[in-house]
Amino acid sequence: MRARSLLNPNPAYVWRPRQIGRRLAASRRGPGRELVVLPWGDEIVVDPGESVGSGIARLGVHELRVSEAMWRLTERSDLALDVGANIGYYTSLLGRRAGRVIAFEPHPVLLARLRANVARWPGPIEVEGRAASSASGQAELGEPEAFAANTGTAGLGLAGARSFTVETVALDEVVDAAAVGVLKIDVEGHELAALDGFDTALREGRVRDVFFEEHEPLPTPVSSRLAGHGYTLFALRQRLDRVTLAPPERLQRSDWDAPTYLATRDPERARRLVRGFGWSCLRGRGGEAA
Repeated sequence: MRARSLLNPNPAYVWRPRQIGRRLAASRRGPGRELVVLPWGDEIVVDPGESVGSGIARLGVHELRVSEAMWRLTERSDLALDVGANIGYYTSLLGRRAGRVIAFEPHPVLLARLRANVARWPGPIEVEGRAASSASGQAELGEPEAFAANTGTAGLGLAGARSFTVETVALDEVVDAAAVGVLKIDVEGHELAALDGFDTALREGRVRDVFFEEHEPLPTPVSSRLAGHGYTLFALRQRLDRVTLAPPERLQRSDWDAPTYLATRDPERARRLVRGFGWSCLRGRGGEAA
């Protein structure tokens, strides 16, 4: 075990110690699909040979700081959108918290895995095979050579070892006049086009919280678009005992989590709900540490 890990133990192990045994058992199994039980009780099939599946298999969660903030901010009355759902980890989390979830995943292989995972879960989840973009139509979805090692790298307009023609849709068309409590968006550089297709809802203030991945220093076109619509931006910082909200320039980088920010129209609500001690998402639906 790395000295760095000893000095900075992962909360997923400290607060959910049974996961250590699960990790050791998983390390003795061969390659292939693996069934993981998430802290809130949903079963998800992952590929431990690629980065997203490997992290879930080892820790039992994915991007803990994002998971915790999303868990705390999502309300039972919310409509939640998971744009770029991949195999459905955040779809599952939102399905346990929100009143309705729509998961968008256009990659045909990932879409099949997403549908198979969603079929195991009790949440009110709808799966949408079209890609969120500026308008309805068609686009090329590229699969880079790194896709086998990281299934989150495919994206619209990207060159790759292979590509697929997929249907696109504007999010404004999907939600119509409904309010959205949580929007999680991770579409490999196509975020701005997806926000173009959601401009009416954003301009009218009908989207409360947005979780978005951004690899470049802020401000970026995406962060500027959200700020221009009245959003306050926060970085998510992970401590052993909690997640905290910080100014966006104080984003905490790590070797394993993607750089994800929270943009919210109600910063006081976000501060109040995220302020508490502990890791609620690791307690799951039972309310006690697993």
